[in-house]
Amino acid sequence: MSQLKQPGFLKKIEKAISAIPGLEDQLFSFRKKKRSDNPLVFIDRKDEERILMNLLQRQHKDEKQAEKIKYLFQKNKLSPYSVLGFIYWRYTKKIYRLSADIISDVAGTYVDNIPAQVLKELPAWSIYVSAEELHTELPTSYPINGFFFYPLYNNDGNIIRLFIIDDLKQGQGVSGLKEKDVDVVNNVIRIKESREGLIDSRKMECIDGEVVVTVDQGIKDFREREFNLLNAQLSMVLYICSQMNDIREISQLKRPEKNKSLVHRDHESPATAIREWDVGIRMGQAIRQYRQSEPVGEGRPTATGGKRPHIRRGHWHTYWTGSKKPELAHERKPKLKWLPPVPVNSEDVDNLPVVITPVEK
Repeated sequence: MSQLKQPGFLKKIEKAISAIPGLEDQLFSFRKKKRSDNPLVFIDRKDEERILMNLLQRQHKDEKQAEKIKYLFQKNKLSPYSVLGFIYWRYTKKIYRLSADIISDVAGTYVDNIPAQVLKELPAWSIYVSAEELHTELPTSYPINGFFFYPLYNNDGNIIRLFIIDDLKQGQGVSGLKEKDVDVVNNVIRIKESREGLIDSRKMECIDGEVVVTVDQGIKDFREREFNLLNAQLSMVLYICSQMNDIREISQLKRPEKNKSLVHRDHESPATAIREWDVGIRMGQAIRQYRQSEPVGEGRPTATGGKRPHIRRGHWHTYWTGSKKPELAHERKPKLKWLPPVPVNSEDVDNLPVVITPVEK
């Protein structure tokens, strides 16, 4: 396998990790001795918290180290959870890249009221997603190279917060990294409130004795773009979690075993090199082939007379469980399930050939 180009964020996260000396070594060493019964967490949360808090308390007693921590968490606007996300990423070193043919559709899918359990299909404890195209695909407040995604679990194995750390383009920010987080309430991802809070740019002024509500359009536009970026990032991660059968490692010509799970496993060992994965290549190819064959300026009908090939947005679907007998109808219960984005009116994606996207070396 050819050597992949080393990403620029490596030095950024190295600096952040070094702000808490010994944390990475202790976490890795502890995992060798005692792994969690839940493979979705690196080590048990109580052990993780104990190691982290002990090191932070020790550093606060050292004036120089305390200043280093303060600079990391306040000036750079990062938290200890960002550092944990960086450390866990370095254990697996996985980078994911969505097909250019689907990224605009996926990024534009509105995310809200999504069950957090779908994120348990995440391919690693922490992943990096390439997202250089987002700034041109949709209006965002600032350009990024990509972002880290790290879900935080509680001791019961439920996801309680989602951490997204932007890998900013050169010249953006103090450290080149920017953290943001989304609370998970009752195992559901909700960002509608985040949107309303972000774009609320109204202010009240007293003019000639009357209270007047004005809107700063510049601030409103900026916050709208910030929300667009957050929504796009969550949608991209959800897509990765939902498309395990359409993820291919770059430069890996051999097709993986059918239905082979790509979710991280309990026995996984530390990675020795960075590995990159293409996501949605076959489905993207179906859409691209249709667009290339469609006459310019004409809306060619499909075989069913429906819409052109596209990605149907992920959505909720209600399933009824229980007996179908009329006398037991009162015992039936509705269950909601998240259906991931799927291709509509395209060729059978599973029958399309595998396409390897060339990557700059």
